[in-house]
Amino acid sequence: MFFIGVFGIQNKQKEIKDLNDVPCRNCDKGSGGKLIKTFNFFHFFFIPIFKWNEKYYVICSGCGSLYEIPQEKGKGIERGDNIDISYWDLRPVETGHTYSAHNICGHCGKAVEADYEYCPYCGTKIRS
Repeated sequence: MFFIGVFGIQNKQKEIKDLNDVPCRNCDKGSGGKLIKTFNFFHFFFIPIFKWNEKYYVICSGCGSLYEIPQEKGKGIERGDNIDISYWDLRPVETGHTYSAHNICGHCGKAVEADYEYCPYCGTKIRS
């Protein structure tokens, strides 16, 4: 979080929705998953003014693998549209790693081990 008087820039991660029948590229179970959104926002007195760097991720319920999905599909699901996620929409964030042992950096979107306080890719503070 970065403050300038009453203004600030903050990273946020938000769980959007539980999904059914997501075809995992790792476990091939298609058991479903969770849609996660990460973004940066500028705020005035803790009221968000505008957002940028929005990214959407799916976490497989079966094995915990983490995948980035296209932004337009993530926004559509968040609006409530009936959008299917295919095997080809899932881009692995880090092969072989699971979400349970990792956090997602809100600044660069990379998966970072849960015990890291700062992102090793961009240097942004992850935990307070």
